[in-house]
Amino acid sequence: MKLLAYLTETFIATFGITRPEPGKERLANLVIGGFLLVCIVGAFGMVGFLVYSISSR
Repeated sequence: MKLLAYLTETFIATFGITRPEPGKERLANLVIGGFLLVCIVGAFGMVGFLVYSISSR
């Protein structure tokens, strides 16, 4: 959960969006942080797959 909170805080600080209300911080961490984590893991997965497919020729 700390990773999602870190990703959310980084996103909010980078793009300057309005911070969520104190009661909704957990939901924002799950939604924003989860989406960013999925995108990052997906990007690394695609790069890894491409490197693997190029090197296995």
